[in-house]
Amino acid sequence: MSDVSSPDQLDLISDLIRALVLYSLAEFQSGHATTIRVNAVGAAFSVADDGRGHAIDRTVAGSSYLKFVYMHFDYPFDSMQGSPVQLHGIGLSLVNALCSSLDVTARKKAATLRMKFRNGQLSGEELIDVESEVTGNTVSGTVHPQLFKHGADITHLRRWLRNVLAASPALKLYFNGQELHASSSSDA
Repeated sequence: MSDVSSPDQLDLISDLIRALVLYSLAEFQSGHATTIRVNAVGAAFSVADDGRGHAIDRTVAGSSYLKFVYMHFDYPFDSMQGSPVQLHGIGLSLVNALCSSLDVTARKKAATLRMKFRNGQLSGEELIDVESEVTGNTVSGTVHPQLFKHGADITHLRRWLRNVLAASPALKLYFNGQELHASSSSDA
């Protein structure tokens, strides 16, 4: 959680990035990812990993799994019947709801799915059937202008990412194009 002493000091972009990094870190910890790439510039951010990639063919109660997890706040979806709530999707839905634009790319070995969300709603979807050696997810977005007070606190975010590396030394982690190394005593 951010060090917050007043609402004006909320670092929403860093919090969104941390949430997405933790999803990617779970892929690393389960042996499916080796690298996480993070970018933060102004109100824009992206987090990419080389893990398994989202399940692009999965459905939950007849709805696309990815629509389900990125649009969970639209529950109860296509019908008024109560379908199961997926708790792990609530975080991704919150990220989506806080962004004016969110682009999700899920790369699998046999296909790539690209989804575009605008103001929390799906505005475009493209499935490309192409063989790929690279798998994983890329989530990039821009925080709603009314929520954007200032860019991410790069110093604190870099320190947090280095602490992640200290706990996971085999992980390759890049921040704004530069490879990071584990935290040192000078980062404290």
